[in-house]
Amino acid sequence: MAKVLVLLAVLVLQVFRCTGDETSGTPDGMEEWGYLDVREGAHMFWWLYYSNVLEVKSTPIVFWLQGGPGASGVGFGNFDEIGPISTTLEKRESTWLKVAHLLFVDNPVGTGYSYVDDENLLCTTNKEVVDDLVSFVKTFFNTHEALKQSPFYIVAESYGGKFASEFGVAIQKNLKELDFNFKGVALGDTWISPIDFLYAWGPLLKSFSLVDESANARIDSYAVLAASEMQKGNFLNATYIWGDMEEEVLIATDNVDFYNLLKHESNEELQYSSHKSHLGARLLKKSAPDPLTVIMNGPIREKLGIIPNSVQWSQSSGAVFGTLSADFMLDTIDKVDELLALGVKVTIYSGQLDLICCTTGTEAWVQKLKWPGLAEFNRAERKAISCDETQTSAFVKQHENLTFYWIMNAGHMVPTDNPCMASKMLKLIIEEGSKTLPSTKKAKSSVVDRHRNGLSAEM
Repeated sequence: MAKVLVLLAVLVLQVFRCTGDETSGTPDGMEEWGYLDVREGAHMFWWLYYSNVLEVKSTPIVFWLQGGPGASGVGFGNFDEIGPISTTLEKRESTWLKVAHLLFVDNPVGTGYSYVDDENLLCTTNKEVVDDLVSFVKTFFNTHEALKQSPFYIVAESYGGKFASEFGVAIQKNLKELDFNFKGVALGDTWISPIDFLYAWGPLLKSFSLVDESANARIDSYAVLAASEMQKGNFLNATYIWGDMEEEVLIATDNVDFYNLLKHESNEELQYSSHKSHLGARLLKKSAPDPLTVIMNGPIREKLGIIPNSVQWSQSSGAVFGTLSADFMLDTIDKVDELLALGVKVTIYSGQLDLICCTTGTEAWVQKLKWPGLAEFNRAERKAISCDETQTSAFVKQHENLTFYWIMNAGHMVPTDNPCMASKMLKLIIEEGSKTLPSTKKAKSSVVDRHRNGLSAEM
């Protein structure tokens, strides 16, 4: 197997050199990484880990999309959550590599090791980000023919869900041309409908005894203001209100951890050079562990060997967040609807202790779906799942091509907080993906063509 992978790595390296992109890898062929030009002047960094569990073409691929926008999947998703090595450079026992090949990208361009020749080339809309991702997978699979048969799953966290929902639609609609084995989308604690989370924060904090009725009312007033601006089409203003609302939450709760309601942050504040960067700080990632920054600009950079001298890895990109600020409060519920209507298998999972993309907010936007199967989904039996056979680790509900996991003892980063259940869930997602979906009546065109002017009526 190792010899075959080495040969594959050499062939891929030759192809990339012919196309002008750059790639490298480990001598044993089990890792590849490189830059791929998704547009002229826009260079996306990727890192692929091969799993040796099954034959290469039979092993699924997990394509990880990080949040932010502007957080590094190559850094956070890889070393903090699901990759084979941790931030201390030790082996991770709970790595998802035991189940699937892992493909990380620094997305959008300008994030992590990815870069642009000119800041005018940074993405300003979700669609532009998705266009780059489509360009990436098209070229990637053209240069990795052996992986075209591998079941391909998009797994997204936080803001990455907004990319994933629209990206999945684009793949499914162009699957014949793209020519790879697309199986489904998993949305983990994702920022699909921002306003639903804003409305959920106050009541959730009160239920955890973190605020009283007065503070709850103050927090909720920001959600009302944001919704008003969104109804007027002022989405950038709504983004600023969101930032102010976060500050109110921190003041009222004595710095509750937005990623885990049972914890509180220290009083040390991250320092940013612009208001836009500050707004993105919490959705990008809370103050990331310093070891990650150290290794990404030290031993990892040295290992990769192809990072330009002008590129410095950082925890988050204020420039990327800034250019997408006007898109930040837009929801992508219609894209999830479209995925379901197109027959794509959609998994939603939520850590019960998350605040920023809380479970109650997620449940609220799910109820706004126009998907014809929603009523039956609501009536479906909710089943308990145990990971270690000692206590309940999750609950799951499924109908047709929609599955929802409620993950116990986990906050925003489910694979980090409850690695056992996260790994079991991945296996279940892949098992479900191998099944053929029973034929259903075609959804009404209004589901897939729905166009919302500003804020939907339910908000």
